[in-house]
Amino acid sequence: MPAPQITTPDLTAATRASRGADTTRGNQHHLKVDGVSHAYGERRVLSDISFTAKTGDRVGLIGENGTGKSTLLRILAGSEAPNAGTIRYPGSVGMLTQELPYPDGTEMSQVLDDAQRSTLQTLQRIEQLGAAFGEHPDDPAIATSYAEALERAEHEQAWAAEARRGDMLTGLGLGGIEPCTRIGRLSGGQRLRLALATVLLKAPHTLLLDEPSNHLDDASAAYLERVLRQWSGIVFVASHDRALLDAVTTRILDLDPVTPITQRTTLQNDDPGAGLGLRAWGMGYSAAREARRAEMERWRARYVAESEEHTALVHEIEVGSREVNRKHESKSESRITRKFYADKDARVTARRARNARVRLETLERDRVRRPPEPLRFRGFAQGPERTTDGTEAVLQAHEVALDARLSPVSFALKPGGRLMLTGPNGAGKSTLLAILAGKLQPSKGSVQRASVVGYLPQEVTFKDSTQTARETYRRAVGTDVAEEYPLAETGLLAVRDQDRPVAALSVGQRRRLALAALVADPPPVLLLDEPTNHLSLTLVEELEEALQSFEGALIIATHDRWLRSRWSGEVLAM
Repeated sequence: MPAPQITTPDLTAATRASRGADTTRGNQHHLKVDGVSHAYGERRVLSDISFTAKTGDRVGLIGENGTGKSTLLRILAGSEAPNAGTIRYPGSVGMLTQELPYPDGTEMSQVLDDAQRSTLQTLQRIEQLGAAFGEHPDDPAIATSYAEALERAEHEQAWAAEARRGDMLTGLGLGGIEPCTRIGRLSGGQRLRLALATVLLKAPHTLLLDEPSNHLDDASAAYLERVLRQWSGIVFVASHDRALLDAVTTRILDLDPVTPITQRTTLQNDDPGAGLGLRAWGMGYSAAREARRAEMERWRARYVAESEEHTALVHEIEVGSREVNRKHESKSESRITRKFYADKDARVTARRARNARVRLETLERDRVRRPPEPLRFRGFAQGPERTTDGTEAVLQAHEVALDARLSPVSFALKPGGRLMLTGPNGAGKSTLLAILAGKLQPSKGSVQRASVVGYLPQEVTFKDSTQTARETYRRAVGTDVAEEYPLAETGLLAVRDQDRPVAALSVGQRRRLALAALVADPPPVLLLDEPTNHLSLTLVEELEEALQSFEGALIIATHDRWLRSRWSGEVLAM
């Protein structure tokens, strides 16, 4: 991209000429969401969501899968209209898309040119206005337009447009790709990183990111963190990447709030994602998670205490009723009954029963509901059967390579062994896993498998996408296993989604369905490619715990820095 020929702007002169113009924006720097609600059919996703965000805020969106994080981002981006509510924007809005809106034959340079189109037009406008201002320095209209263009250029970092593009591509691991490369020749991860580069180069005031660190290696993730921390506008990020959230966010919006809900609140159901509202935490991710955990414990404690009180009150009323009813047992006991009511203890019992009824009515009206239980990953159904004596390798690779995609790799994995694949994007981690699973054939070398191997790829496909999730699960694990360990018990797919066709499931839901089939009938060897992608933060933590207790052998490739920092097995650098 040729560098524009632009003279240094005279900011002082432009400001002097436009003196008297109202340059304060006040609340225009705030994004305001007021009463936004949304539903898909009868299923409510967002309910009366209201919040504000100011310039400099970096907001993390958290919540169980299905609580509306992606829906809220689409509504903020304007690509989906809410059923109710309004949004006021302080400036331009840009959202990371998972698919580039270009045909495969488009060159990468054209995609990047389009991303910087506004910046290039701003520079051209400054050049034109600068020339006009030089000829007419006392014209307030020209001066005002010039000042506005300069302000826009400052926000877009227009003076370093070309350098910024190069820095962006290098930072996101795309620097070695020729600009004339057609995007159809890029890998899935490269296309996603290109999509991320384009939205960052557009430099919108409000930046919306849905899982931006997927397919980023450590260096690229660190670069993204640096860019987001220095963002001059507002950032919203929904991510499973705990390291990213910890490093970047200044506030957290929890779309699966733990504020106790009373019986008077009308709910469709108690599932996560019932559209129960929003909770704002004025702190970063780790602090917000701890505060959320403590609040949930208080909710559970309150529910237990009120349940115990409810039982005690019902017992008190029943005891009082039995005592009162005794006076009707027989006429011969009339004198005893009169004496009973004259007795002090009887009056106390009756009064306590009346008080208990009043308290019970109040409790039943204001009693908190049972705290909603999120999907809980219940781990592996059973341990894998051993197929060796414990010393032989269950999986071996000898000088395995695939053309330019994978350099020769050798290793031997013993029963119960743990191996993590590390390396930058393009090192061949996914390629190696696919070869080990038998999905790809190596161009050289060999693979020996002494056990059944289970494989979770990054991109999951099913033979018949018209089948429901429940049917697909049964077909994958067999009738006996499906009856012994139903899909609902895996904790990976909400009950409301199990009778939907696979084609109607999200990418994350399809991936969790594939993972459910693996954990229901775990083989002796698991090959997991980015297993934490598309999982809620709660499920990620529970998956990590389950993998630690898994008795079989495991090979994993992940960009999850949090998971890798706690890895205790062997590491194969690629």
